[in-house]
Amino acid sequence: MTRQHLIERILRQVYGDQPRDDSSITYNLVNEWMNTGIGIAAKQNYKEAIQLDGIGYVNNSFYTTFKGLEVEPDESFTWKITLPQLPFGIGRNEGIATLQFKDANNKVSLPCIPLSENQKGYYQRMRPIPNVILFYPEGTFLYALSTIILSNYTATVGMVSGGDSSDLTSVLNIPDDFVNIVIDYVSKMLMLERAQPQDITADGVDNK
Repeated sequence: MTRQHLIERILRQVYGDQPRDDSSITYNLVNEWMNTGIGIAAKQNYKEAIQLDGIGYVNNSFYTTFKGLEVEPDESFTWKITLPQLPFGIGRNEGIATLQFKDANNKVSLPCIPLSENQKGYYQRMRPIPNVILFYPEGTFLYALSTIILSNYTATVGMVSGGDSSDLTSVLNIPDDFVNIVIDYVSKMLMLERAQPQDITADGVDNK
């Protein structure tokens, strides 16, 4: 299923029919709400995994691998990667699954070791792990810790994501049994928006 396909399903549910060309709810608006709905679905999957298996995890169907991400120098022995989206708040840092680096010859490194926010407070006092790169996420950035000049490489990141939200024709990474969570959430938000009174007079006073 593509993002556009799901957007059309949601719009039909909100309008009860095929929406008109001049409808106030656009594809881009639905797409923005979908990103939040995907996060809610992934978190629900995480909770169900704890109930079923006693271990918190997100099913592989929710993951997307983003390749060719630029690596920039930040501070001494610290390198910054800009993520395509803010990771979902699942576990301590479980929104990010893997970070690897690729050179010009397409040789890929072993996965790097993630640090939680608490571990950042004491990792510098620990004995360095040979041939291992540590990293930690903050907002839309990943910070890799290494004496290697990582700006000569590109980053490959595997993370919980619905896919490429900038491309409506891209495949949506959601298992079929969790699609209804996204539809229900987005439809509820859009129906609330449609129910608001419209201010059609530019008199500086909001409708009540």
